[in-house]
Amino acid sequence: MNKTTAPEYLSLKRIALVALIISLGFHLIMMLSFFFGNSLFSTEASRALHPHHFQLLRFLFFTLTSFIMVFVILLYNRRILSFTFKNKYNELILMILGSAIIASALCIGFILARDAFDPRQPNPEFLFNIMRDSLVRDLTLTAVVLLVVQLLRSQYYQQTTAVENEALRTENILTRFEALKSQLDPHFLFNSLNTLQSLITLDTEKAENYLQQLSSVLRHTLQNKEVISLDEELKCVHAYCEMMQIRYGENLKFEFKIDAKYINYSVLPLSLQSLIENSVKHNVISSKQPLVVTVATGDDCVSVSNPIQLKTKPEESNGIGLVNLSERYRLKWNKEVEITNDGSTFRVKLPLVKND
Repeated sequence: MNKTTAPEYLSLKRIALVALIISLGFHLIMMLSFFFGNSLFSTEASRALHPHHFQLLRFLFFTLTSFIMVFVILLYNRRILSFTFKNKYNELILMILGSAIIASALCIGFILARDAFDPRQPNPEFLFNIMRDSLVRDLTLTAVVLLVVQLLRSQYYQQTTAVENEALRTENILTRFEALKSQLDPHFLFNSLNTLQSLITLDTEKAENYLQQLSSVLRHTLQNKEVISLDEELKCVHAYCEMMQIRYGENLKFEFKIDAKYINYSVLPLSLQSLIENSVKHNVISSKQPLVVTVATGDDCVSVSNPIQLKTKPEESNGIGLVNLSERYRLKWNKEVEITNDGSTFRVKLPLVKND
């Protein structure tokens, strides 16, 4: 048996409230049964002591004594439940026996106290009947109290389990989301540095301009935001497009059809940039087959599309680009990325999320 903190579901404030509700409810039921002629927990002998009409002081006295008894029993159970038992049967036995002893002791004490101030002195046999009936009543009330304690305990653990499960689910989602982001950033950086290395050997001036645009893209990347506005993402995209045009010249063109009403909508960082990167990576770009990449908004979405002119020998890829992006949108907003391929045009639509 180890000592732990007192259970939260049995705070002193809640104990007092529960004790009041149980004692009032229990004696209201007894009062109703009394009026209908079938008084609970009373024999003919004990009923003979009291007239067959409602006595407010008697009702308040029994309610007060029951409140005290229930309050003490709840405190006792709170104490028992603050320990951890290796055997749960020991805990249950202590709760039942301890509560019964407390109820019996208080019941006898209240009867003797009331008898001391009663001008009518009943004979010992009559007093025994009164005590027996009161014990039956108070032990029944004790059983109700123990049942309420178990219900409160069960409800508390159900709520705690639900909260813990939700916390674990949220933590798992955040962990997966961060893992997906960490996959994206090195992937982009690796491709960019490869391109820069190629340009250095071909044209140092273009390489310098390319490096400036790369630094602009990385500046946006290193902000480490979970979401950004479409306007912010487009600034990063324009810098990236400038990098690609430095490399491919007039063979690569970009068209932007952006409705101003979507400027402040939210997207995931580097989402458009990764789609444009895929277009450049997987399609032929030459003077004979120039590539036009279109970025457009509409229907609460932003899309990136390009004519399909696949390379005969595709570049190496780890295959996580679109899967990564789709998973990030699903985890963050529970929204789906739409991917279409009609044989001539490849298009990816990203949901735009309106800020509240």
